[in-house]
Amino acid sequence: MKKLTIAAILIAAILFSGCIFTPEEEELTDREHIRNLLTTRSEMDMGSLDGQGEAGSGEAGKDTYYPEYWWRERTAEGSFDVEFHGDLSTGICTVTVTRTLYGNFNIDVVHDGILDPSIKPINIQRTRRAIVERTEHNPECHGGWELTHITLAEYTLNSGLTQEVFITKMTLYVEDELVWECDSPDTFYAVDGGLPVMEPGLLARFEVEVEHTNPQYDPEFYVYVHGPCPIWPRHFMNDFGLWGDVTEGDGIYTYEWYIEGSSEHWYIAADVIDADTMLDEDEDDYDSSAWKIAARKEN
Repeated sequence: MKKLTIAAILIAAILFSGCIFTPEEEELTDREHIRNLLTTRSEMDMGSLDGQGEAGSGEAGKDTYYPEYWWRERTAEGSFDVEFHGDLSTGICTVTVTRTLYGNFNIDVVHDGILDPSIKPINIQRTRRAIVERTEHNPECHGGWELTHITLAEYTLNSGLTQEVFITKMTLYVEDELVWECDSPDTFYAVDGGLPVMEPGLLARFEVEVEHTNPQYDPEFYVYVHGPCPIWPRHFMNDFGLWGDVTEGDGIYTYEWYIEGSSEHWYIAADVIDADTMLDEDEDDYDSSAWKIAARKEN
């Protein structure tokens, strides 16, 4: 009985640590250990930014050319590709993780009260970089490798079309206090202490700056926030002095809301869609870009 009790304690300890070992795992290479680590950490989940949000014209900031309905849906994903940079024998390594997202951009531009969308194809590459280090905290788990820093996930066109819209800066305030900002997809943030903290029930203000390299329409694009928002995970952002926007027309798009504690979308992301994509149902002209970072929930 005593031996059984000791065995049970050991099994429980292993399960609690998040690692279950087999003789085969002891023979894994460092690259295999790191790849397994990256696929299990929630901070490396890059998501698809699909799902439903507000649609239709008539709301503040949405002109008469705005579609009656639109939404994205993921249809497939490419392989989880990991590129290693540096010498693993030093005990520290930078990696680049990429994955291709395939999906449908469903759009209905006819304002007749009937849902009858057409589909534009989506082909996006998601890129995120990370730093992993070998530590002595738990040398058996993933060969001792731990995730210490990450960049945000960047979504860029992979379809062969010319991308013209880009996120250039994201800033997050909680209760009017700056808690996180980024102006480059190459900036690393510490997994412990460097990620935005979003406590449920507090007032958040998210600000985004965007660039269009070849504007043809007014407005040039539409900007959205994704995250722990009320009702929908995606909401329309504005530069019209509304919903927390401090200065009208200054090029900073804003959305303000009380953080939704029950949300399953625990990250913060900015998403821009070219106005040209929204004008018709027929052209293969999907043009969008996004930045996304994992968020911490304290409560």
